[in-house]
Amino acid sequence: MNSALIRYKFGKSTYTYDDSAYAQKEIAVKLAALISALYPRIPRTILEIGCGTGLLTRNILPLFDGAHYYLNDVNEKVEALISSLFTADNFTFIGGDAQAVDFPCGIDLLVSSSTLQWFDALSAFAQRAHNSLSSEGYMFLSTFGKNNLKEIRRLTGTGLEYSSSELLREIFSSGFEVLHLYEEEIPVAFDSSTEILSHFRRTGVNANCSGIVRTQSGLRSFCKSYDKMFSDGTKVILTYNPIYLVLKKKQWEKRYL
Repeated sequence: MNSALIRYKFGKSTYTYDDSAYAQKEIAVKLAALISALYPRIPRTILEIGCGTGLLTRNILPLFDGAHYYLNDVNEKVEALISSLFTADNFTFIGGDAQAVDFPCGIDLLVSSSTLQWFDALSAFAQRAHNSLSSEGYMFLSTFGKNNLKEIRRLTGTGLEYSSSELLREIFSSGFEVLHLYEEEIPVAFDSSTEILSHFRRTGVNANCSGIVRTQSGLRSFCKSYDKMFSDGTKVILTYNPIYLVLKKKQWEKRYL
Protein backbone atom coordinates (compact mmCIF):
# COMPACT_ATOMS: atom_id res chain seq x y z
CA MET A 1 0.00 0.00 0.00
CA ASN A 2 1.01 3.63 -0.53
CA SER A 3 1.80 4.78 3.01
CA ALA A 4 1.80 8.43 1.94
CA LEU A 5 -1.77 8.06 0.65
CA ILE A 6 -2.85 6.29 3.84
CA ARG A 7 -1.25 9.04 5.95
CA TYR A 8 -3.01 11.70 3.87
CA LYS A 9 -6.46 10.08 3.99
CA PHE A 10 -6.34 9.36 7.71
CA GLY A 11 -4.88 12.80 8.36
CA LYS A 12 -7.92 14.38 6.69
CA SER A 13 -10.27 12.28 8.82
CA THR A 14 -8.50 12.85 12.17
CA TYR A 15 -11.32 14.90 13.67
CA THR A 16 -14.26 13.10 12.02
CA TYR A 17 -13.13 9.50 12.52
CA ASP A 18 -14.60 8.82 15.96
CA ASP A 19 -18.11 9.92 15.00
CA SER A 20 -18.19 7.74 11.87
CA ALA A 21 -16.15 4.62 12.66
CA TYR A 22 -19.15 2.52 13.66
CA ALA A 23 -17.73 -0.95 13.02
CA GLN A 24 -14.23 -0.01 14.16
CA LYS A 25 -15.61 1.08 17.55
CA GLU A 26 -17.39 -2.24 17.98
CA ILE A 27 -14.26 -4.14 16.98
CA ALA A 28 -12.10 -2.21 19.47
CA VAL A 29 -14.55 -3.00 22.29
CA LYS A 30 -14.54 -6.71 21.40
CA LEU A 31 -10.75 -6.83 21.16
CA ALA A 32 -10.41 -5.13 24.54
CA ALA A 33 -12.82 -7.70 26.00
CA LEU A 34 -10.60 -10.49 24.66
CA ILE A 35 -7.58 -8.84 26.27
CA SER A 36 -9.40 -8.55 29.60
CA ALA A 37 -10.50 -12.18 29.47
CA LEU A 38 -7.43 -13.91 28.05
CA TYR A 39 -4.30 -11.93 28.94
CA PRO A 40 -3.02 -13.71 32.08
CA ARG A 41 -0.90 -11.07 33.83
CA ILE A 42 -0.30 -7.36 34.40
CA PRO A 43 1.94 -6.00 31.62
CA ARG A 44 4.80 -3.66 32.30
CA THR A 45 4.87 -2.43 28.70
CA ILE A 46 2.26 -2.28 25.93
CA LEU A 47 2.87 -1.52 22.26
CA GLU A 48 -0.13 -0.52 20.18
CA ILE A 49 0.27 -0.53 16.40
CA GLY A 50 -2.04 1.87 14.55
CA CYS A 51 -3.51 3.56 17.62
CA GLY A 52 -5.37 6.12 15.49
CA THR A 53 -7.60 8.38 17.55
CA GLY A 54 -7.50 5.98 20.49
CA LEU A 55 -10.53 3.72 20.08
CA LEU A 56 -8.68 0.68 21.44
CA THR A 57 -6.42 2.73 23.72
CA ARG A 58 -9.40 4.13 25.62
CA ASN A 59 -10.75 0.61 26.16
CA ILE A 60 -7.55 -0.92 27.53
CA LEU A 61 -6.31 2.01 29.65
CA PRO A 62 -8.67 1.14 32.53
CA LEU A 63 -7.36 -2.43 32.44
CA PHE A 64 -3.66 -1.57 32.71
CA ASP A 65 -3.25 2.00 33.92
CA GLY A 66 0.12 1.23 35.49
CA ALA A 67 1.82 0.06 32.28
CA HIS A 68 4.01 2.14 30.01
CA TYR A 69 2.33 2.53 26.62
CA TYR A 70 4.15 2.80 23.31
CA LEU A 71 1.65 4.10 20.78
CA ASN A 72 2.32 4.06 17.04
CA ASP A 73 0.42 5.58 14.14
CA VAL A 74 1.23 6.60 10.58
CA ASN A 75 -0.89 9.75 11.09
CA GLU A 76 1.23 11.85 13.43
CA LYS A 77 -1.63 14.35 13.91
CA VAL A 78 -3.19 11.96 16.42
CA GLU A 79 -0.41 12.44 18.97
CA ALA A 80 -2.22 15.41 20.54
CA LEU A 81 -5.45 13.42 20.79
CA ILE A 82 -3.67 10.44 22.32
CA SER A 83 -1.70 12.51 24.83
CA SER A 84 -4.97 13.87 26.24
CA LEU A 85 -5.90 10.33 27.34
CA PHE A 86 -2.96 10.14 29.76
CA THR A 87 -2.63 11.98 33.04
CA ALA A 88 0.85 10.67 33.80
CA ASP A 89 4.02 10.50 31.75
CA ASN A 90 3.55 6.82 31.00
CA PHE A 91 3.34 6.82 27.22
CA THR A 92 5.66 7.27 24.26
CA PHE A 93 4.31 8.14 20.82
CA ILE A 94 6.06 6.54 17.84
CA GLY A 95 5.03 8.31 14.65
CA GLY A 96 5.42 6.68 11.25
CA ASP A 97 4.65 3.60 9.19
CA ALA A 98 4.70 0.57 11.49
CA GLN A 99 6.36 -1.40 8.70
CA ALA A 100 9.40 0.89 8.91
CA VAL A 101 9.74 2.27 12.46
CA ASP A 102 11.74 0.51 15.16
CA PHE A 103 9.73 -1.37 17.78
CA PRO A 104 10.82 -1.22 21.43
CA CYS A 105 12.31 -4.37 22.92
CA GLY A 106 10.94 -6.41 25.81
CA ILE A 107 7.27 -5.61 25.15
CA ASP A 108 4.87 -7.69 27.25
CA LEU A 109 1.68 -7.03 25.29
CA LEU A 110 1.35 -5.98 21.64
CA VAL A 111 -2.10 -4.92 20.42
CA SER A 112 -3.51 -3.64 17.17
CA SER A 113 -7.07 -2.99 15.99
CA SER A 114 -8.16 -2.56 12.36
CA THR A 115 -4.66 -1.83 11.05
CA LEU A 116 -2.83 -4.90 9.71
CA GLN A 117 -4.86 -4.95 6.48
CA TRP A 118 -2.77 -1.98 5.29
CA PHE A 119 0.52 -3.89 5.56
CA ASP A 120 2.36 -5.17 2.51
CA ALA A 121 4.15 -8.07 4.25
CA LEU A 122 2.48 -9.59 7.31
CA SER A 123 5.22 -12.19 7.69
CA ALA A 124 7.78 -9.40 8.13
CA PHE A 125 5.55 -7.77 10.75
CA ALA A 126 5.17 -11.11 12.54
CA GLN A 127 8.95 -11.51 12.70
CA ARG A 128 9.49 -7.95 13.98
CA ALA A 129 6.74 -8.35 16.55
CA HIS A 130 8.27 -11.64 17.72
CA ASN A 131 11.64 -9.92 18.15
CA SER A 132 10.04 -7.04 20.07
CA LEU A 133 8.11 -9.15 22.57
CA SER A 134 9.41 -10.40 25.89
CA SER A 135 9.75 -14.15 26.40
CA GLU A 136 6.18 -14.35 27.75
CA GLY A 137 4.80 -11.84 25.26
CA TYR A 138 1.28 -11.89 23.84
CA MET A 139 -0.36 -10.27 20.82
CA PHE A 140 -4.05 -9.37 20.49
CA LEU A 141 -4.88 -8.31 16.95
CA SER A 142 -7.81 -7.54 14.71
CA THR A 143 -7.69 -7.15 10.97
CA PHE A 144 -10.17 -7.72 8.12
CA GLY A 145 -11.01 -10.79 6.07
CA LYS A 146 -11.97 -11.60 2.51
CA ASN A 147 -15.57 -10.37 2.82
CA ASN A 148 -14.65 -6.92 4.09
CA LEU A 149 -16.52 -4.21 2.15
CA LYS A 150 -17.72 -6.99 -0.13
CA GLU A 151 -20.42 -4.76 -1.61
CA ILE A 152 -17.82 -2.31 -2.92
CA ARG A 153 -15.72 -5.07 -4.46
CA ARG A 154 -18.76 -6.67 -6.11
CA LEU A 155 -19.92 -3.36 -7.56
CA THR A 156 -16.59 -1.78 -8.56
CA GLY A 157 -13.93 -4.50 -8.50
CA THR A 158 -11.72 -2.35 -6.24
CA GLY A 159 -10.40 -2.94 -2.73
CA LEU A 160 -7.54 -4.37 -0.72
CA GLU A 161 -6.35 -7.94 -1.02
CA TYR A 162 -7.39 -9.16 2.41
CA SER A 163 -5.90 -12.21 4.12
CA SER A 164 -8.04 -15.22 4.96
CA SER A 165 -8.19 -16.70 8.46
CA GLU A 166 -6.29 -19.72 7.15
CA LEU A 167 -3.45 -17.56 5.79
CA LEU A 168 -3.25 -15.53 9.01
CA ARG A 169 -2.98 -18.74 11.03
CA GLU A 170 -0.20 -19.97 8.73
CA ILE A 171 1.75 -16.71 8.93
CA PHE A 172 1.63 -16.28 12.69
CA SER A 173 1.92 -19.92 13.76
CA SER A 174 5.60 -19.97 12.79
CA GLY A 175 6.51 -17.94 15.87
CA PHE A 176 3.34 -17.89 17.95
CA GLU A 177 0.84 -20.22 19.51
CA VAL A 178 -2.55 -19.32 18.03
CA LEU A 179 -4.74 -19.31 21.14
CA HIS A 180 -7.83 -17.79 19.54
CA LEU A 181 -8.84 -17.00 15.96
CA TYR A 182 -12.35 -15.87 15.16
CA GLU A 183 -14.01 -13.96 12.34
CA GLU A 184 -17.43 -12.42 11.94
CA GLU A 185 -19.37 -10.05 9.72
CA ILE A 186 -20.69 -6.71 10.96
CA PRO A 187 -23.35 -5.25 8.65
CA VAL A 188 -23.66 -1.47 9.02
CA ALA A 189 -26.90 0.15 7.82
CA PHE A 190 -26.98 3.55 6.13
CA ASP A 191 -29.88 5.61 4.81
CA SER A 192 -28.32 5.80 1.34
CA SER A 193 -25.21 4.98 -0.65
CA THR A 194 -24.17 8.64 -0.56
CA GLU A 195 -23.92 8.27 3.21
CA ILE A 196 -21.58 5.33 2.68
CA LEU A 197 -19.28 7.50 0.55
CA SER A 198 -19.37 10.15 3.29
CA HIS A 199 -18.55 7.43 5.83
CA PHE A 200 -15.48 6.50 3.77
CA ARG A 201 -14.27 10.10 3.64
CA ARG A 202 -14.88 10.71 7.35
CA THR A 203 -12.99 7.58 8.42
CA GLY A 204 -10.16 7.52 5.87
CA VAL A 205 -11.38 4.17 4.54
CA ASN A 206 -11.43 5.78 1.09
CA ALA A 207 -7.70 5.07 1.00
CA ASN A 208 -8.99 1.56 0.36
CA CYS A 209 -11.53 2.62 -2.29
CA SER A 210 -9.67 5.34 -4.12
CA GLY A 211 -11.19 6.27 -7.44
CA ILE A 212 -14.47 4.36 -7.20
CA VAL A 213 -16.35 7.55 -8.16
CA ARG A 214 -14.52 9.95 -10.46
CA THR A 215 -17.30 11.96 -12.14
CA GLN A 216 -20.83 13.18 -11.41
CA SER A 217 -22.25 10.64 -13.83
CA GLY A 218 -20.14 7.96 -12.17
CA LEU A 219 -21.48 9.06 -8.78
CA ARG A 220 -25.07 8.78 -9.97
CA SER A 221 -24.44 5.38 -11.52
CA PHE A 222 -22.67 4.07 -8.40
CA CYS A 223 -25.43 5.26 -6.05
CA LYS A 224 -28.23 3.92 -8.23
CA SER A 225 -26.59 0.49 -8.51
CA TYR A 226 -25.64 0.31 -4.83
CA ASP A 227 -29.12 1.28 -3.64
CA LYS A 228 -30.64 -1.36 -5.91
CA MET A 229 -28.23 -4.20 -5.14
CA PHE A 230 -27.61 -3.82 -1.41
CA SER A 231 -30.84 -2.56 0.13
CA ASP A 232 -32.70 -4.44 2.86
CA GLY A 233 -35.86 -2.56 1.97
CA THR A 234 -35.33 0.51 4.13
CA LYS A 235 -31.54 0.85 4.48
CA VAL A 236 -28.46 0.05 2.43
CA ILE A 237 -25.85 -2.26 3.93
CA LEU A 238 -22.06 -2.12 4.09
CA THR A 239 -20.33 -5.19 5.52
CA TYR A 240 -17.21 -5.27 7.66
CA ASN A 241 -15.48 -8.64 8.21
CA PRO A 242 -13.18 -8.47 11.25
CA ILE A 243 -10.83 -11.29 12.24
CA TYR A 244 -9.57 -11.48 15.84
CA LEU A 245 -6.34 -13.22 16.84
CA VAL A 246 -4.84 -14.01 20.23
CA LEU A 247 -1.21 -15.10 19.97
CA LYS A 248 1.43 -16.15 22.49
CA LYS A 249 5.11 -15.99 21.63
CA LYS A 250 6.74 -19.37 21.22
CA GLN A 251 10.00 -20.02 23.04
CA TRP A 252 11.45 -21.31 19.80
CA GLU A 253 11.05 -19.84 16.35
CA LYS A 254 10.86 -21.13 12.82
CA ARG A 255 12.17 -18.94 10.09
CA TYR A 256 9.58 -16.55 8.67
CA LEU A 257 9.44 -16.58 4.89
